[in-house]
Amino acid sequence: MVTTNDEITRRLEERDSARSARRAQAAGTVGELARRHADLAEQLADLERELGEVLTAAGDVIDVPELAEVTDVPAADLTRWRDQVTKPARGGKRKRPGTATNNRVPGTPAATETRTAQPAAPAQDAVRRGSAAVGAASN
Repeated sequence: MVTTNDEITRRLEERDSARSARRAQAAGTVGELARRHADLAEQLADLERELGEVLTAAGDVIDVPELAEVTDVPAADLTRWRDQVTKPARGGKRKRPGTATNNRVPGTPAATETRTAQPAAPAQDAVRRGSAAVGAASN
């Protein structure tokens, strides 16, 4: 007996609904775990910042090796926490001093000029042509 179109549709919907329920369950669980992870990561960052501040403030009365010895906390961890507080947060791209584009004063002709295409130096052209000839000869 051949199955009707209605029966085929019903069977597919049954299978799809079970799959959709499992997908929704998985997505909900992942979402909740990701939120918990973000909360804990924020708490951990706050704790590490606080540790660094305490280590920096206590640096004049106890140094990292002694602190590591009496607390059984690895000196590398103590140093990392302390140094995270003392180092400034990294910003965006740093502009290098001394480059021509950074030394221009806004509004001056040098600051507003645009670069024009420069022809390649003759030596570079010869090298390019030579490497192309070598490549063609080796084929």
